[in-house]
Amino acid sequence: MNLFLLTAVPLAAVALHRLLHPSRKPFADPKTWILGSVWAMLSLIAVAFFGPWRNFTGDLFLAFLGLTATDVLLVPGIVVAAWILTRPEGDVWELALWLTLAFTMEGIRDFAATTRTFDLNELFLVPLDRILLVLVLPRLVQKALDVVPVLEKGIWTSLAAALALTGSLFPVLSFAGWGWLVWAALAVGIAAALWEQKKTASQGSGSSIA
Repeated sequence: MNLFLLTAVPLAAVALHRLLHPSRKPFADPKTWILGSVWAMLSLIAVAFFGPWRNFTGDLFLAFLGLTATDVLLVPGIVVAAWILTRPEGDVWELALWLTLAFTMEGIRDFAATTRTFDLNELFLVPLDRILLVLVLPRLVQKALDVVPVLEKGIWTSLAAALALTGSLFPVLSFAGWGWLVWAALAVGIAAALWEQKKTASQGSGSSIA
């Protein structure tokens, strides 16, 4: 079952591209892939120094703080910040590609680290949340960058930050016995994101994540 950790994000990205945006060619510029891979690797290297912070020791608040630092601020935080600072005028779906690369590398790390003690949260909920981030976070970041009114910019920025926080909040809620709420939120979120992608594709925008 831990194969889901390894394949979920890249397969979801390819499937979305092929099924919903077949007319759009994948990113061919090597610079896009190289920069995305470099920032993804740097973010994972940074996380490696704080590995113990990702371990659940029984304290939900400390678990939330640790996961927020590693699974939100470092990944995907470093990748998003790097894209905003270096490629703000680029195709926003380049950011989605970078996130896909980062989460794919995380999946490889998690796959190598899986043990029999891994539960459904670690095997399935975490990669599904990463898929949700790839689907939605780039659009929220784009909105936050594009809008001019300070209040509106703040709203979109807050929504992007709230979505990113699911990387730490969802596991903690699952540990606390609220797994049913997390799975429901994930299902609704992914379904809504796919519906929005389908609507965008039908309008001929040609955007895709890969």
